Amino acid sequence: MNRASTLLRLALLTCTLPLAAQAQDAAKPVHGYRVTYTLTTTDAGKRVGLEHFAMTVNTAITTSPDGRTSSGRGSVKIGQKVPVSTGTYSDAKSSVQTQFTYLDVGINIDATVTEGPTGLLIGSKVEESSVAPQPVVIAGVSEPIIRQMVLTNSSTVNPGKSVSVGSLDLPDMQRHVDIEVSIEQLP
Repeated sequence: MNRASTLLRLALLTCTLPLAAQAQDAAKPVHGYRVTYTLTTTDAGKRVGLEHFAMTVNTAITTSPDGRTSSGRGSVKIGQKVPVSTGTYSDAKSSVQTQFTYLDVGINIDATVTEGPTGLLIGSKVEESSVAPQPVVIAGVSEPIIRQMVLTNSSTVNPGKSVSVGSLDLPDMQRHVDIEVSIEQLP
């Protein structure tokens, strides 16, 4: 066998391996799920807020040639942008110009769903940020204080059931947030 035919066979093998992996993945059923996160906020033991965030996530499980798997993902982002001064400079006319950047504040939820032998594995990242009531003054400039809480975890959930994925106390406050997730298979 000469070198050219060996290289050709290797090239064909390299091209057909990903196709074989895709064919295996195509045989796996893809299911759709409605994933709902519920954030319950209490202040000094009294419920003051209840928010539901729902999204549809497909379990498009794929396997790469190196054996890694990836799953379906969904996300929700609700909030606003807050301006923050990042610096000042003088222009040619000797007037002072201020530069700003904008920070996202609000709620961000990312979810991944993977079907497993004992149920559905949900990877969650829940972020909530807000502007504190009192700004801080730095070098004569009033700047907002951003409060943030982040919860990242994985949980096994059975369809039709809900599970608590975390509970957080908000800093410098008597507020407390309980986070639950539920999932149901779509028809």
